[in-house]
Amino acid sequence: MTSTPGPSLSERYHAATIYTHEAVQKATRLDFDAQPSPFKTWYQARRVELRGGPSDGGAPEPGRLDAERLGRLLYHTYGVTLVREFPGMSMCFRASPSAGGLYPTELYVAVRGIDGIPDGILDYHAPDHSLVICWEGDFWRDLARYTFDHPAMDRARAVLIGTGVYQRSAWRYRDRAYRRVLLDTGHVFGNAVLAAPSMGQRTVPIPHFVDEGINSLLLLDPEQESTLLLAALVDEVDVPAEGGTSLRSAAERSVDEPDEGAWIPLVHGAGNLAAEEVAGDGPVVDRGPAAREAPVTLNAEPLAGGQAVLDTIRRRRSTRRFQAAPMTLGAVGRLLAHAYPNGATPEAEAPIEPGLVDTYLVVSAVTGLRVGVYRYRPGAHELELVRAGNPRSALYECCLRQQLGFDCAFAVVHTFDLSAAVERLGDRAYRSAHLEAGLVGQRLNVAALQLGFGASGIGGFFDDCVNSLIGLGPRHAVAYITTIGVPE
Repeated sequence: MTSTPGPSLSERYHAATIYTHEAVQKATRLDFDAQPSPFKTWYQARRVELRGGPSDGGAPEPGRLDAERLGRLLYHTYGVTLVREFPGMSMCFRASPSAGGLYPTELYVAVRGIDGIPDGILDYHAPDHSLVICWEGDFWRDLARYTFDHPAMDRARAVLIGTGVYQRSAWRYRDRAYRRVLLDTGHVFGNAVLAAPSMGQRTVPIPHFVDEGINSLLLLDPEQESTLLLAALVDEVDVPAEGGTSLRSAAERSVDEPDEGAWIPLVHGAGNLAAEEVAGDGPVVDRGPAAREAPVTLNAEPLAGGQAVLDTIRRRRSTRRFQAAPMTLGAVGRLLAHAYPNGATPEAEAPIEPGLVDTYLVVSAVTGLRVGVYRYRPGAHELELVRAGNPRSALYECCLRQQLGFDCAFAVVHTFDLSAAVERLGDRAYRSAHLEAGLVGQRLNVAALQLGFGASGIGGFFDDCVNSLIGLGPRHAVAYITTIGVPE
C-alpha cells in the first residue's frame, strides 16, 4: 500500500501564516526604534552617478543600452519618486509599491561593456540615484553558468538581480513577511518590464538559477538576505526567441516545524535550485469552480506606451479611498490586456512560470457585467462567471475589513493550486507564484492610473475567507489581491 506523502515545507509555511481573526487580534505593537533602514549603507565605496533621475528631462531615443538608458530604467524601476517630511524623519517613496513602505527588495546590477560603468556587480542606491561598485571584474561566465545558460545571457550587457532583505519586512509582518517580500520584488520587476521598451530594451525575467552560486557572487548571508529573481536587459532587436526551461527544486517534507520567527530562511532555502532538474507535467491542476454561463469577451485596445508609461510610474501612488462608483467593462478589458499582454504589445514578456497562477475578478460595480466572481482566461481574454451575487460585504471581510475592499469597483485575486504546484515544481513554486502575482499586480497598478482610475494592492487578507468567496478548495493558496476603482 503506497503512503501519501506529507505536506511540503511551503505548504506548511502557508498554513502557518494564514491570517485569522484571532491571529490579527494578537498582533504585537511595533517597536519603531528597531525598524531597519530601507537602504543599505556602503562605507568608503566608490559610486557611479547616474542620469535619468528625477531632475532629468525627456527620455533618450530607444537604442542600444548605455549608461543613460540604464540609469533611466533603474529610476523608473526602483528610484525615489517622492520624499515627504514627517516630524523627526523623511520618508522616501519609490517607483514600485511596497507593503507598509518597508522596501525589502535590494536591487543589484551586473554590467559588462557599458561605457562609463565598470564591469562588475553594483548596487542601485536609490536615495542619490547612483550605483555603488561592489565588486569589479568579469562575472559573466559565472552568471551564465548559474542561470543554466539562459539564452538571454548571451545577448545582455546588464542583468538585474533582486534580493530580499528579510528583516525590513519581518520587523512588521513577522513570518508572513516572506509573502510580502516576494510580492514587493515582483512589483520592482514589473516596473522594469514596463519601462524597458521606451528605451529600446526588453526585460527578460530569469527565475531559475543556482541560488548558492548567485548568493556567493553577492557575498550574501542567506539567513538575512537571499536572491529572489534575475532579469536580463536585452536590446529589442536581440530578444531570444525562447526563454529558459522550467526547473524543479526539491519538495522538503521531513524538516521539523521551526519556531515562530524562523520560517523565512527555511522556506526560502527549501525552494533553492542546485542542479538542472527539468520540471515534469505533475498532477492535474484544480482550476477552481466551473463556469456558470457563456464567457464574456473583453476589449483588448492597448494602452499608450513609451513616455506615457514612464510618466505614470513617476506619479504612481497606492489609492487610499475609492468612491464606490462603477467602472465600464471596456476599461476592465483594457486593464487586463495590459496586465496579461500575451505578446500583443512591446511590453509582453514570458511569465515567471507559465500556467502557475490563476486570476479571478470579484466584481462589485462594473457597467455591463453582472456582480459576482469571474475567472479570467488570459489566452482568450475572456471572463467566466463562477459565482453570482453581490460580493461587497464578503470582500470587505476578506480584506481585513479595509474600506478599499467594500468601495472598489472590482478586485483581481491571484491564486494557485499549491499542492499541484509543489508536485510539479517543488517548493520553489511558492516563490514563483508570489513573484508572478506581484509583477502582474504592478502592471495593473500602472494601467489603472493611465486610464484615470486607482489601484491598491492588498497582501494582508483572511486566506480562508477569500477561498470561500471564490469557491476554492483547501489545495488553493491566495497570493495577492489588487483592488481597483474610482479614486476619491
